[in-house]
Amino acid sequence: MALLVAFIAGAGRNPWNDGFPAVAKRHHGTLHSGGWFQPPAVWFKRGELQARLTIQALRDSSGHGLALAVEQREIASRIEIHREGTRLSLLPLKHDLVPLSIASDEFSRHWHTRTDSADATRRLLTDGVRLTLEWFWRQPQPAEASISISPGWFVARKLWNSGRGSELMEFVDRALALADQFNLAAAVGVEFLAGEQPQLLEDARCGVCGDNLLNDIVICRRCSMPHHADCWQFTGYCSSYGCGSTECIPPSTAKMERTQQS
Repeated sequence: MALLVAFIAGAGRNPWNDGFPAVAKRHHGTLHSGGWFQPPAVWFKRGELQARLTIQALRDSSGHGLALAVEQREIASRIEIHREGTRLSLLPLKHDLVPLSIASDEFSRHWHTRTDSADATRRLLTDGVRLTLEWFWRQPQPAEASISISPGWFVARKLWNSGRGSELMEFVDRALALADQFNLAAAVGVEFLAGEQPQLLEDARCGVCGDNLLNDIVICRRCSMPHHADCWQFTGYCSSYGCGSTECIPPSTAKMERTQQS
């Protein structure tokens, strides 16, 4: 009888329950533990916006898909981007979207894009977005991945089989960095100028807390990612993934001004 109880307890234990509490603790979120039929989930705040980490079994394999959904208010287009070879169960598959035609380059050979607004999507695919997509796909190891953007939500998905807390947190960090890069690319009227010229920002958000940049702004000297001065002081370095610069333009040379509407 004791062996039977131990077997049932072991079978009912969800391996993902080891990693999800670590994510909830780090982001001060709410953990919904998984069980026999319910996968775990973590809800947390990203500035004023909601974010949710979930795991799901894939219909066409024994693997799992890890997904981070983050509220977003910057992008009105609907966009799907996936790495070549990604299985259907990791794709949203909105059939009314059309393939985006991009001049032949390294990005278009490995990433496939569908959208309802070709011009807007081309503007969003900045060098920063493309580089962060590659980081998201490669770490901690290359795996099938997709991105879905719709009015209100950004969702990053990846084939995943590790329940380790450190790797789950790395996934969350990279997905949030990618969401930040898309939001930065979508910010209206953002113009970064060198030297002592004012930094013009319109509806931009801090790379650390995600709140609007209204005052006390600093700009990363290396990549121009904007931050609140207090947030930069708290972290000590740039929040843009892969940058890591510890130097910023001081508040005296980084101010916010509204662009004039004609």
